[in-house]
Amino acid sequence: MKIRLDECIANRVALAVLAITGNRAGYDVSYIRHGDGSPDPDWIKKFAGEEGTAIVSGDHNILQHWPNLIAYAESGLISFFPPSEYEHLKGFGRAAFIIRWWPAIVEKIKLSQPGDRWRLPMIWHATDHTKMRSIKDPRVDDAEEKNEVDTTTLKQDDFEFKPPGK
Repeated sequence: MKIRLDECIANRVALAVLAITGNRAGYDVSYIRHGDGSPDPDWIKKFAGEEGTAIVSGDHNILQHWPNLIAYAESGLISFFPPSEYEHLKGFGRAAFIIRWWPAIVEKIKLSQPGDRWRLPMIWHATDHTKMRSIKDPRVDDAEEKNEVDTTTLKQDDFEFKPPGK
């Protein structure tokens, strides 16, 4: 599983997350260097082509920009976005927020379908993946789709997930 932190997560915050999450079996974390200048649709497409799995963004408004919404929807990448209150946090608070939610993010990736988009809530005491809200947009999501599975309350065992090699 490959996870990328986007450019809206400051370099120091991304490095803190990498330090905490590094050397963990089962996933590889990287980040887009702040100031890289690559438009979101470009690096999203490239990361998806590199067998990327998920993106964690620091921009709560990123989906308001039409090309970004299309890029996220078409990439098949699972994506996570902070709540609007995140923008009022400073470096340590932002790093703490992402690190606090990290286990729930990893769990939600395992339960999600390609292309799912999730909003992290601004809570600190119960970082359970069931607290995340699915982000749906009628411009790209088929509201009439009948086969959609709501993974909000499912647990890993519900999918009979088995670690590789078992």
